Amino acid sequence: MRLRAILAAFGGLLAAGSAAAGQFYLFPVKEIEGLVPAAAGHVRPLVDERLVNKLFRDAAGQQAQRSLVEHFVSALNNAYPNSTIHPRQVYDVNLGSGHKFLNDDQLACKQTPSYNVADTYGVVIGITRASVYEVARGGSVEVLVPVTLNLQFIKPNLAKTVYTISETLYSPFRFSRAEYESGSVDGVIRDVLVKNIKTQVSSLVASARAAFNPQDVAVKLVDRDGKFLVADKGFEAGFAKGEQVEARDGAGKVSIFDVLYADNGYAVLKTAAGSAGVGDTLQFVFDRPADDSRKPRLMPVVSSRPEDAWSSAISDIFSKDIGFQASFHLSPVDVNFTQTKELITRAANCVTWQKIPAMAEASGERKDPPNFFIRFTPAMSPVANLSGKGGTRSAEIFHTLVTAQIVDTFGRVVFSEIGDNDYTIERTNGEGLALAQAREVSLKNAAQKLARNVVANVRFEPKEYRIARVTGDRLWIEGLNGVTSGEKLAIDVLHPLSAKAGGKPVVLDLDVGPGAGDSVVESGLVGLPYSVTNPALPKPERGDVVRVYANSPPGLTKVADCREPAYIGQNNLLEVDYLAPIVRHALYRSARYASYIGDPAFYADANGLLRQGLFDLQVEAPQIDLCSQPGYAIREEATTCDAGDSCKAAAVMGIVARFKKGQEIQKTVTSGLRTEFTGFPSAGKRSYIGYKQLGGALSMQSDFINKLNAN
Repeated sequence: MRLRAILAAFGGLLAAGSAAAGQFYLFPVKEIEGLVPAAAGHVRPLVDERLVNKLFRDAAGQQAQRSLVEHFVSALNNAYPNSTIHPRQVYDVNLGSGHKFLNDDQLACKQTPSYNVADTYGVVIGITRASVYEVARGGSVEVLVPVTLNLQFIKPNLAKTVYTISETLYSPFRFSRAEYESGSVDGVIRDVLVKNIKTQVSSLVASARAAFNPQDVAVKLVDRDGKFLVADKGFEAGFAKGEQVEARDGAGKVSIFDVLYADNGYAVLKTAAGSAGVGDTLQFVFDRPADDSRKPRLMPVVSSRPEDAWSSAISDIFSKDIGFQASFHLSPVDVNFTQTKELITRAANCVTWQKIPAMAEASGERKDPPNFFIRFTPAMSPVANLSGKGGTRSAEIFHTLVTAQIVDTFGRVVFSEIGDNDYTIERTNGEGLALAQAREVSLKNAAQKLARNVVANVRFEPKEYRIARVTGDRLWIEGLNGVTSGEKLAIDVLHPLSAKAGGKPVVLDLDVGPGAGDSVVESGLVGLPYSVTNPALPKPERGDVVRVYANSPPGLTKVADCREPAYIGQNNLLEVDYLAPIVRHALYRSARYASYIGDPAFYADANGLLRQGLFDLQVEAPQIDLCSQPGYAIREEATTCDAGDSCKAAAVMGIVARFKKGQEIQKTVTSGLRTEFTGFPSAGKRSYIGYKQLGGALSMQSDFINKLNAN
């Protein structure tokens, strides 16, 4: 994280000295994130506050939390016996030498030994999911409580999560309905959950011990170009663009560097403090390899609005399932990180956090904003009820949909994918899994399918072009065929340095941002407006390389989402919330249109996250005259029912994209489907048809996209 204000704090830290090479210290935060009451408006959609309040907030619950914290501290100390320290042993500078764990919550500040905050990691446990599933069976109730526990290692002087791992454990129970409803078994549930969470803590700490072990990596500074130094190792060692790293020479002298670029086999550094030079071999401490800096960065856009809470849950599930096999890497802003920082600063309260603005207040500025955003839209069909023979067995069925769009910094949708899940709740004598709990399971299944589809189908294949000349605030690019005047592109500019690493050329990312105005095409060259976001770097010049991650094929019609609700046709049987995102998904996939997000809430959410992440980027909704409005109509043709109230029906569904300028409709593109249904009760006709039509709409995608492409 390139936070300028941190550098001043490092001046004093350097003078005070740091840990011996390879030594690091871990301080456990003695509170459990997710059980500590969050600030008003803080959204944790997968943590059931009723469960937490009932089991962990009263006197017995507070004692249970203390027991969990004690187990966590013991597990961490057993795993890292030479590194664990008390939070109050963390200070601005080193006091004393050697390692000793003073596990005393009444410890005064500045005790010997105390440790420089720059050499420490805060370790936080937190509950990110806690739900209750209840299934009534006669006079008894079966209860299932899934708890997802998260373990984070935080580098506090950089306000950065360096390692995280999570695990979910399911705790089953069976009680009589009377005792469960009376609350008399709450203590039993609490005791089992505490026992199982302790098992999770032990498992997570053991996994972390195998994976998180910051190591000294010997790195040689092999060349330089002016103030830019070239290291002989890159992201495979742990260098990540935009971060600040510390190193020591053989005499223990400390240098601090900004990482300006990292490739496979080299990194470009700029000295922030110290005097290391070409030929020096330094010891850097890395906790793990970094992701490939050459992949584009995607920021999930989530909202803190309660009505959008499930989008945050989808983002969490999606992020965990993507992995490193995707052609991009996710760069989320942790919406819970403000609370994490509060826990760390409250625990290590001997540190003068005002010297580290990244932890005290939002400050500084990052020059590595995301290349793209990703947004998620969930929707669910109506719930249909079906009865079996004799009426003892029944089922509730519904269909869950999740769409995702990858959006560039100009609002253009470059990829759109979809995931869905068909779910059945089986009931006996009306008893079975609660609908809200089933919805959570189905949403998770749909999000996991979405993640698989994104990994399989989203392929960023960046292309590189040369700058022919630079005039004023415009780059003139050769070979960028098909770009029309007015088009905006997300680009990186790579500047070749007069330095090499391992015999191969070295480049530097110039942190170029979009400029004011539109692109122009003259004499076979494309002129792209640009702005300099980091004045400490060279300005682009002739011969530099422009990397384009995604640009539209030539001749596409620009269209934005209309800022109005979906159009609903006449004689519509029922309103559903899944058809509008399905129609938009088809529009985004069409080869005829370059579609742009029109929803003002998306830009407000994205800009809020960018500010929260300290990025020097804000995005604006494009001004495009033509907009697209999704629409639909579901109409019943005929319904008949037999004596046993088993019905059959026929329905016609139409979906439509209406292209408008202002309130004037320019054209419409439609697709229709007639479907016959059987085996539902007359009272549930509308919901059953609504349930079935989600699957029908998905089957219409290919036909609808073909019609969009042809019109």
